[in-house]
Amino acid sequence: MKMRVHFTVWLVLFVGGFLSGFIPEYLKNRDLRSQLENPQKTIDQLKLQLRMAELRDDASLMLIELSRQNYGLARDYAGQYYSRLKDAIDSVQESDVKKSLQELAATRDSLTADLAAADPSSLTALHPIVVKTFEVTRNK
Repeated sequence: MKMRVHFTVWLVLFVGGFLSGFIPEYLKNRDLRSQLENPQKTIDQLKLQLRMAELRDDASLMLIELSRQNYGLARDYAGQYYSRLKDAIDSVQESDVKKSLQELAATRDSLTADLAAADPSSLTALHPIVVKTFEVTRNK
């Protein structure tokens, strides 16, 4: 009788230990399989993140060169920035993000004119553009 109780307790503990290790791994495996079933969605999300990171990089480089009063390089980076911004607007599906990116694109003419004139006040005009770029692209 005592042996049967010990055996039952050990069997219950063994099965409980097995299940406590198996269930979390099973759930993790199931989540990974669902991610693999739709790789194009993951690829598209990564491409969007890359576009947004490139926008942030161009805005930052533009700001750095403008603060150094390298207006020519700042103009070059501004051209890259607005070109990538146009591509991002075309590829984004979310309407609120698209609207914010379009608002950034509307700043092109005024900023380009300031950079062409080598106007030191263009640094002040660029700050809100850079800040908004970081806000819009941060979590995308």
